[in-house]
Amino acid sequence: MVLGIYGSGGFGREVKEIAEICNLWDEVVFIDDTVETGFFQGLKRMPFALFVNSYGPGKAEIVIALGEPEYKRALYNKVKKRGYSFANVIAPQSNVSKSAKLGKGIVIYAEAFVSSNVIIEDNVCIGLKTIIGHDCVVHQHSQIAPGVILGGRCIIESGAYIGMGVPVKEDITVGINAVVGMGSVVLRDIPENVIALGNPARAMKRKDDKKVFH
Repeated sequence: MVLGIYGSGGFGREVKEIAEICNLWDEVVFIDDTVETGFFQGLKRMPFALFVNSYGPGKAEIVIALGEPEYKRALYNKVKKRGYSFANVIAPQSNVSKSAKLGKGIVIYAEAFVSSNVIIEDNVCIGLKTIIGHDCVVHQHSQIAPGVILGGRCIIESGAYIGMGVPVKEDITVGINAVVGMGSVVLRDIPENVIALGNPARAMKRKDDKKVFH
């Protein structure tokens, strides 16, 4: 089986290294529609159209390696439409409870801890040294950066982005497409489609352009 890593930026290179440690695939290939076809860090790199021609859905599975939730969602739908399945790339140095329920296309970095009865849906990234407390639900296409701590029973809605080092109190909901800025402290629910900052974190402005990174 071939692993296609969709994205060859910093996130993609990190996923490549996790995949190499896992050693579950016969070949690993970068997919990138923004650069010329060739080799990159010892791997083939090609646009998605060429990947489809070279590796059919029965021969390959794909993981999305982009940090922008809106782009993650768009590429997930594009890949799914072509009939590909999604791979989970989970660092062996992470700790995932046997009672956790994982979707597909998930990346979990080293030293992350996923506690009991957690649900992580498709196309989610759990960053380095992140803690996901018991009974949390992380919905599709969300991005959880390194060092985040989610208390028990938190709900992270679809397309949310939680920045580095953010602690989130138990029983909190972070809304659809919301962004919580690096180092903020979340003590109350965050509405959808806002950028929240501070201690305690509060909505600073609407997130109208749907982008995290500018």
